[in-house]
Amino acid sequence: MDKRRAIQIMTKAAQLYKEHLEDQKVLFLYGLPKEVNKQLQESNKILSSVQGYEVVFHRYNFLHLTGVRLNKKETASAIHFYQKCLDKRLTENDFVFAKDGSTGQKLDILERMMLIKKNVTMIGEFTDRGPKLYTEKAAGNICGCIGFVKDKNTKLNVPNTLLKKDIRDVTAQPTYKVFAVISKHYTDEKYTNLVKMDKSIDLKECCFSETIENMIDRENL
Repeated sequence: MDKRRAIQIMTKAAQLYKEHLEDQKVLFLYGLPKEVNKQLQESNKILSSVQGYEVVFHRYNFLHLTGVRLNKKETASAIHFYQKCLDKRLTENDFVFAKDGSTGQKLDILERMMLIKKNVTMIGEFTDRGPKLYTEKAAGNICGCIGFVKDKNTKLNVPNTLLKKDIRDVTAQPTYKVFAVISKHYTDEKYTNLVKMDKSIDLKECCFSETIENMIDRENL
């Protein structure tokens, strides 16, 4: 992976991030298929085994997903870097690759993972004992995953890394199936944009836990 190729990838990926993730909150609804399917067989169809995990994507989070390090003389901040990508003004002097060689692996799947709302299939507690990496939960699929951590200041879950690994290899067993993905703009009160829903779940017939139901606006889904 050379820097010219890296710039092409990051420029494209920033555009996808802006289109699909920037300033959005995303709610992953997940559970163990065995438990969820059992509740779907019951007459009241209350899916209490489905849990929610809420994440937010800020402009300054994009840099963490690329795996590059900023050259502070040229690019002052993570937001500045993101803006340069969007404006197609990123140069080879603006960044360096990580010394551990992880940047190339991240860039290989960066564009694909900008579509995480559509292509996520699983979520789990992060357990990979890799060097220096600290993340709490991972969401993704067999090709790669995004790691999330709670922001100390806002107390919201934000993306902090990208891994080119099968999510089942870096999460505690069992890895949970993602049954639905719902998103909203950062400032909206309730979730209204249903991105994907497992075909086994009919929203007209099922309901989730009270906590989840209070987060979504059913009438506008």
